[in-house]
Formats: sequence, C-alpha cells, structure tokens
Amino acid sequence: MTELHRPAPLDLRRHDRGQFDSGETVLDEWLRHHAGPNRRRDTSATWVIADADGLVVAYASIAMTGIDRSAAPDALAKGAPDPVPALLLGRLAVDRRYTGIGVSTALAAHVLATAVELNEKAACRAVVVSALSVHARTWWERLGFSPFDPDEPDQLDLYLLTSHIHTTLQPPR
Repeated sequence: MTELHRPAPLDLRRHDRGQFDSGETVLDEWLRHHAGPNRRRDTSATWVIADADGLVVAYASIAMTGIDRSAAPDALAKGAPDPVPALLLGRLAVDRRYTGIGVSTALAAHVLATAVELNEKAACRAVVVSALSVHARTWWERLGFSPFDPDEPDQLDLYLLTSHIHTTLQPPR
C-alpha cells in the first residue's frame, strides 16, 4: 500500500482527481466537476487524502448550514437558536482501492475535529450528514451519529452534537 498524506484542502493544481473511483458515479463526478467551483464560490470546502503522487484517495466536502429548529430532534433543538448552527458534511467518499483500511474514518475524524475548532470560534451545535443508503447510515451511527427521526427505519439524515464529538474521537480502550 502506498503512503498516504494527512487531510489537506483540495488543491486543483496538485491533487489528481481524474482516477478517483468510489463506485458511486455521483460522488466521483462531484469531485471532478464541482469541488473546485464550489470552493471558489465559498459554498463548500473539500478536504482530501492523497497519496505521495497527489492522487486523491478520499475526500470530504463541508459547509456551514442552519437547521430549522422546529424540524430538529429535541436534543439538537433544546436551547438552540433558530436556525440551529451546524456543519454540513455534504459528501464523503473513498476510492474503492482504499476501502477497509480506515481512510474514511480518518477523514470523518478530521471533519469532526474541524467542527470542534469551529465551535470554539463561532457556534456549531452539530455536524449533520445525509447518508446515501441504509448501509451508510449504519456506518455513521457507529461513529455516534443519530437519525433525525429514529422511528423512521429508512431515515438517512443524521446528526452528532458537537458536545459529543470528544467521545467519537477517543481511541477505543
């Protein structure tokens, strides 16, 4: 396995996105065609893990968002302003050649640490994500995320309170 670099902001001159293949065409195409323009328009920031040659092996896009307090679960809405300030993890994908080695977990941990940093400087009550599938939802739940509506078995919108991130980031004992 090749050496991988720590997460870094996407640099269109340095990072090769052309060979990225997560198995989800929508995620692959977004990285190739929308990550750069979204950064230039200040609508999302994309972080990548790349190999020594600059080949992107994983990416995550993040943006600030607000959650309508009336639609938020009690744990998220209680004592929060309207809208509830949050960090949206819009996309997270790993190249199929690098699955199963912890790259996605490392990148998610980076985003969660970013949310903690943001919360120290400007309010960020939670990290929110929309899972692509029920299988992906299970992965997010293992990281501590909760569905917005736990009574809906197909609910794909999840959140993790910023105050609970430290539990997710602690190494297992």
